[in-house]
Amino acid sequence: MLLCAPVAAWGQTTNVQDDPITQQILALREKIRTAIARKDRAALEALYDDRFNHIRENGRTDLKRERIDLLLSGQDGIEIAPDDQMLIQAYGPDTVVLSGVSPIKDRRNGKSAQFQWLTVYVKTDGAWKVAVSQANRVPKPR
Repeated sequence: MLLCAPVAAWGQTTNVQDDPITQQILALREKIRTAIARKDRAALEALYDDRFNHIRENGRTDLKRERIDLLLSGQDGIEIAPDDQMLIQAYGPDTVVLSGVSPIKDRRNGKSAQFQWLTVYVKTDGAWKVAVSQANRVPKPR
């Protein structure tokens, strides 16, 4: 796993995994995974911002309820994808961008495909929440 964390200037990164913000975001990701495994809708509702939206590779946008429905249906998503390559960048004390590339099972053919994804986290009322996410299939080399 490649992990980069914020340093002195906002938006800069380093390979430090013990940064407090990095640990908070990784803990939030783990809470989301646990809630999905337990099919805990209430926990997921609390972890996603009410204005959340996810942009799919085909341009379709899922809102909070639709995304949680998908996650609870058992479909794979970036939320439970392996953390193969991740980059964490803080933009001030209340906004974090996490990006990565992970294999995700394609529900159309049952095979894994590489997806490049991005998740934006915001801190509101002292708690981190998922605000926006987006995922695109990585094109196969020609």
